[in-house]
Formats: sequence, structure tokens, C-alpha cells
Amino acid sequence: MTEKIKGITELPLILEREFRGWDAHWIEHGSLTLVVVPQVGGRIMGVLWKGQELSFVNPDCQGRVLDIASVADIHRAKQQFGFLLWGGDKTWLAPQGRWTDSDPFLDLDSGTYEMSVDPVTSAVTMISPVCRETGVQIERTVSVGANADTWTVASRLTNTSGQPVRWAPWDVDMMLRPATVFMPTSSTSVFPQGVKTFDNEGESASVRDDVVRFVDDIAVISCKEAVKFKYGVDAEEGRILAVFEPAGRGPVGYRKTVPTYHPQPYGHGCVLEIFNSSLYPYIEMEVHGPVIDLQPGQDFTLRVDSALFDLDAVPATPEAIRTALGFE
Repeated sequence: MTEKIKGITELPLILEREFRGWDAHWIEHGSLTLVVVPQVGGRIMGVLWKGQELSFVNPDCQGRVLDIASVADIHRAKQQFGFLLWGGDKTWLAPQGRWTDSDPFLDLDSGTYEMSVDPVTSAVTMISPVCRETGVQIERTVSVGANADTWTVASRLTNTSGQPVRWAPWDVDMMLRPATVFMPTSSTSVFPQGVKTFDNEGESASVRDDVVRFVDDIAVISCKEAVKFKYGVDAEEGRILAVFEPAGRGPVGYRKTVPTYHPQPYGHGCVLEIFNSSLYPYIEMEVHGPVIDLQPGQDFTLRVDSALFDLDAVPATPEAIRTALGFE
């Protein structure tokens, strides 16, 4: 049964409705639908454009809920559960090299978030448990724009511990393949041709020349096959575009925009990253905030703006690419 949340009388509509076995809230605004699932790491688990699902949900984890709050030994539980690849859009902490047990922090990634809805703005806020591994608490606020094709996710990290912590917000969005991804490069980049190759991620080094090309200063990555790779850029402009080609309809552009904070350090040296999976049909659009030193009680918020739009074709010229990236 679908129920309209009390106090929400104007668009966008926010509806309580099951999603693939989870309790969920559907944010509906024109052609855009976002499905938020607080039960599993405060995720946006569904992104639909004109009824077409673009987001990836791991079928092996679908509908699963873990009682993380009752776990007494976090490290033992992480060894038992392994890397829980839920899907959807979430906020991680960077750098990945500092993760304990080589897996995401359990309270933040798999715990149940508290959720509230602002009846005036229709913004949905999800607040994580306090992470027992880091002392960090994450607050994710999802708000739809005035146009029915844009939204914002504001991720706030708060140091709830009694000692300084050093982390960066890392927004990771798992979307269905195939896709063509566009990322601007920096003329002063420390990486070859402005693109970092993550040598430890699958076949990144060996397939780079096959899947990465350039149109002027824009890196174009072909994410069509089941080959594991990851690349990143240290661009001055935090803009990443993925163009999807769902069966039976024209191309759909998905643009994510994030402010940059150079010369502050980034967890992986990159503002933007793209990961292509070999195990499942998805890519990860990844955007980073800077590494921040947070004293006890301090917080930092990263705002990521997103937009979906129809395209006549996958952009090919410098002008078309820059327009789709939002430069012009």
C-alpha cells in the first residue's frame, strides 16, 4: 500500500513504498524518481528517469537487512560478512587504503540510518549511527531541485569522537552499464595525459589504451564490457558525465557536479573516478571531497549536484561534450 507522508502536499511527492524487499521512500518529481533506503547505509537505491531504472542493485543482497546495532565485535562481523556490495548511491570515507579489514566501515555502509522529511522543502535527511571504527557520523540530505531533473546530495561528516580524525567524503554511485563516461582533465595534472590508472584494480593498466581516449582535454572512457578497471582525474572542474543507452530508448545523460578544493589533498589524488565492474553490469561514478582534519565536534559538508537529461546521441564533438558536462 502506498501512503503519502503527512505534511507533504506539493511536488515533489514523497511516498512510503516497498522497494525490492526494503522499506523505502520514493521521491517523485516529474520525470525523476529517487528511491531512498535508510535501512542499508542511507542509500539512494533507485534512480529512475521516465520510469527507466538506471541504478544498479546487487541481486545477491536485494532486500537483505543486517542488525548492525546488535553486533558486539565489528571486526569479527566484517570478516564474517565480507565486502557487502549493496548497490545504489552512498557516502564512503576516503582514502580506501585506511579502511579496517579492507572493507567499508560497517556502521556507515550497512547500518540503519535515522530518517526525517522536511515538510516545507521535501528534503530527506538520513543520519548514520556513530561509526565505532572511526568516530565519524554521516548525515546525508537528499533534496530535489526546482526543475524535475535535478537533485542534490549533501554529505556531512561529523567527528563525534574525543580525538582528531582525518577523512574525506567520497560519494559513490553504482549505475547500470553500458555507458560512456566523460571527465575533464587538468593541464597541470601529475598523471599521464591527466588520467590516473589504478594499477591495483583489475585490468586497468592493460586495457587503458583500449577504453580511454581523449577529445581535447576531456577523457572519454568506454564502459561497455565486463572488464574490471578504474581511472581518475585531478581536474580543476569537478564534473563527471555518464551517458547511458537503455534498451528501447534514446541516450540518457547523467551529470554530477562537485566543488573542488585544490590545493587541499584528496584521498586518492583524484576529484573524480570511474570504476567498471567485471562481476556485475555496473559502473561507479565517484566524486571526492578533500581530506579534512576534524577536531572533536567539527564537521564538513560536501555538496554533490546531479542532473538527468535526454540526448539525441552520445556527444562526440568538443562542443557537445562540454555542453553536456554543463560548461556551456
